[in-house]
Amino acid sequence: MTPHYGEPQVAVGIAMVVISALLAAVFVVGWRQSVADVPYERVQAVGYWVRKRWLAFLCALLVVVIGLSLFELPYARGGTHGTVVTVKGGQFFWSIDPARIRADVPVRFDVTSLDVNHGFGIYDPAGHMIGSVQAMPGYHNKLDLTFHTPGVYHVLCLEYCGLDHHLMQASFTVAP
Repeated sequence: MTPHYGEPQVAVGIAMVVISALLAAVFVVGWRQSVADVPYERVQAVGYWVRKRWLAFLCALLVVVIGLSLFELPYARGGTHGTVVTVKGGQFFWSIDPARIRADVPVRFDVTSLDVNHGFGIYDPAGHMIGSVQAMPGYHNKLDLTFHTPGVYHVLCLEYCGLDHHLMQASFTVAP
């Protein structure tokens, strides 16, 4: 199927014409209606009536949006993790235990550092980053992932940690 490059321009043109017509209608109605013809109390009453309804609508919309988005947050899912992988970073190595995990099983990476800050970044077999977390001494960060594609996943340090930073690499296997 060949893309049609003219369609977006036509849609934008139509939208511009409609918006221009609406603005012209508002201008004509406003110009014909004199401010002196309408009592101030009536304008004030209508304005407050509209504001109250608009505020109630926005509050209801906010409650719905927040309520629906809570289901998509990672901490809202709860539950247990099938595998806990302990990760320790040090200059210039990663220690990953276990180094073999199963596909389609939730995994929690418990990441810490033995010396300085490191950036723990996981790349899938195609080379795309799928997760990262900071490794800090004295603190355990958690990274929850589920791997669906079997293969060898690579770990790189994402924060400059010294002269051999470029050598700080590791890998683990996701088995079917």
